[in-house]
Amino acid sequence: MSYPFLNDALQAVKSLAFQRVPLNLVSTYKGVHFIERIEPIKIGVDSITFRAPRLQVCLTLRDPVYLYSRVLPETVRAKPQLLNTHPQELRLSDFSFNGNLWFDRMEQRVQPDRPIEVMLKLHNRIYSATLRDISLHGAGLMLYIGDQPHFDVLVNTPVDLRFDLTPTTPIDIHGQVVCRRRVGTTMLYLGVRIFPSEEQTRWLENYIVRRKLEIMNELDELINEQLEPQTAADLYF
Repeated sequence: MSYPFLNDALQAVKSLAFQRVPLNLVSTYKGVHFIERIEPIKIGVDSITFRAPRLQVCLTLRDPVYLYSRVLPETVRAKPQLLNTHPQELRLSDFSFNGNLWFDRMEQRVQPDRPIEVMLKLHNRIYSATLRDISLHGAGLMLYIGDQPHFDVLVNTPVDLRFDLTPTTPIDIHGQVVCRRRVGTTMLYLGVRIFPSEEQTRWLENYIVRRKLEIMNELDELINEQLEPQTAADLYF
């Protein structure tokens, strides 16, 4: 079965929705990806309503979410517009292609439970950054560049990082920039591939598993405290 590769993301998703073709919904909560298959049930002028995902995934919904399928030419970015818990419906709008195919992460990523400062050595200078998320071989950093409008970092630039995931466990690790993008006028996001030693690898594996369990338990608590008593409610984003 084949589908036209349309340039308009809304029309591309509508084409699949008319044929009741399910899509994969991706949302992110504290660095952890949640992927759920959702079925289209209603088609509007500029929105599409899907069968809502499980409650745990509903709690992770933020703007944007992503949709992907082997029959879409690119991953689609969308905005949650309305979540109706009875009946279970999720309405999405503002569809746009993001320019890339979706690739599942090979490693689990988590967000620390507190702001963590990173001393970043770049071009023989030391900068202060914040650790946004971390995986076994990657880290996301937010770097304040202030009033340096022409400051940039080239992909493949080598960097050295020093940070403390716990007060008693400092980590010095070598890395390499794999992506970067401006965030507003004063911040630069850096995606860094890191090269941990064997000991650091074991420590990071334990930290990531522990942190993911904390995040999943947090979502379970939110379900028990907030969603179960609400048998019928609409949530607008």
